[in-house]
Amino acid sequence: MQFSTKLGYGVGQLSDGIKQASFSTFLFFYYNQVLGLSGSLAGGAALIALVVDAFTDPMVGRWSDDFRSRWGRRHPFMLAGALPFGFAIIALFTPPAGLESHALFAWMLTFAITVRIMLTLFFVPHLSLGAEMVTHYHEKTSLIGFRVFFTYAGVLLTSVIGFAVFFPATETYSNGMLNAASYPYFGAFCAVMATAAMLYSTYATRSQIPLLKTPKLRHKEHPILGFIAVFKLLKEQSFRIIFTTSLAFNTLAGLVQTLLIYLATYVFGFEPANLAVVSLSLIVGISLASITAQKLSRRFDKKNALALCVVVGATIAVSPSILYLLGILPEMSLNERLIFIFITNGISQAFFIAYIILLDSMLSDVVDEHYLITGHKDEGLFFSARSLATKASYGLGSFLAGIALDIIKFPQAASPENVPQQAVNSLATVAGPISLILFISTIIISHRYRLTSQRHREISEAIKKRELKESSDSPNTSH
Repeated sequence: MQFSTKLGYGVGQLSDGIKQASFSTFLFFYYNQVLGLSGSLAGGAALIALVVDAFTDPMVGRWSDDFRSRWGRRHPFMLAGALPFGFAIIALFTPPAGLESHALFAWMLTFAITVRIMLTLFFVPHLSLGAEMVTHYHEKTSLIGFRVFFTYAGVLLTSVIGFAVFFPATETYSNGMLNAASYPYFGAFCAVMATAAMLYSTYATRSQIPLLKTPKLRHKEHPILGFIAVFKLLKEQSFRIIFTTSLAFNTLAGLVQTLLIYLATYVFGFEPANLAVVSLSLIVGISLASITAQKLSRRFDKKNALALCVVVGATIAVSPSILYLLGILPEMSLNERLIFIFITNGISQAFFIAYIILLDSMLSDVVDEHYLITGHKDEGLFFSARSLATKASYGLGSFLAGIALDIIKFPQAASPENVPQQAVNSLATVAGPISLILFISTIIISHRYRLTSQRHREISEAIKKRELKESSDSPNTSH
């Protein structure tokens, strides 16, 4: 496959990265700390939006699996989601002034749901397209590396430009994140970047449409039954393990990501300019993640590489919080803390991103196993479940973060010097030791995965033999 095609495919995932960063890092903080919505209500809006996704993601996945058009199965959906996504995210960051608590909750909920449905129209078919474009065991990891690279490039761009350009410190706001007037402009920036990425990826991958296999026609199900079909897939052990692992990991990642801005501001003592610098450490992660995933996969196979990534990544990621609780981090100067956290964040992200690459590669292998068993290529259905697990990073993760903030009675719109020390210590405990234990516990789930490289070779050979037989038995085959 040409490099330009891989690049064009990967660029589409900028949209998901932009959504992830704008939701987890900025949106929750905006509604909670700036607009005064309680942590429980802000987290509740995220959770309800996730419940909606539990229905819409499988619907779109099943619909795109069965769709037939001159533009292929996936591209019409990808195109349909682009512009509405941009308009919805602008509205989300531009609520009317003076809304009371329940009206503000309703506004956040309505447009969070709209943003996520529009992203689903692009995201699920786009993930499914990637599974169709390559079939080789290790080549999948390579293509997925492009996709995950641009996901985190979107996170990086949104974070760095957000902190440095839209939320700088001013005379009125020493913490620029508390400046409500900056958020509508930030929302417009996210909308333009994400929509442009969606449109470009749709255009850049159009050459693949005639090269993709047309799967067998089957009795069509109504798309709404896709939700039920996902539960049927959970009967397959390999898929059930990957889905559960992904759901657990992404929920924990969302919890940590939502608390990150609180942690950086109230525990590490950083200002938005410092946060922009720390966000740049993601360059280290996205630069090393793909090669890390591929090398570990070839050396240890995918399941063992997955376990290694989560243990190393989580241990390094939470080390600043643990050092704070031990009294070591406060003894460092601001520059020393900045350098230390830049390094730990960059290295931990390399392992976490490699973890995501490996999970997606393993899911592609599961799709092949399913195809061998059933004769149907249901990439859309499988990757709708993957999409749902990814979105849990904001839904369940933010919900748990909101509950945690309310439990520790963390104050709203407070400058760092006015936050009680007990609340700061509790925040560091949740983001540190507790998160480490939860991350490492995901190994218990993934350890049961049994689809090795050897087993995948057997599956691939069996699929080829069956397709050759079907081709020779076809009445249209000339001799």
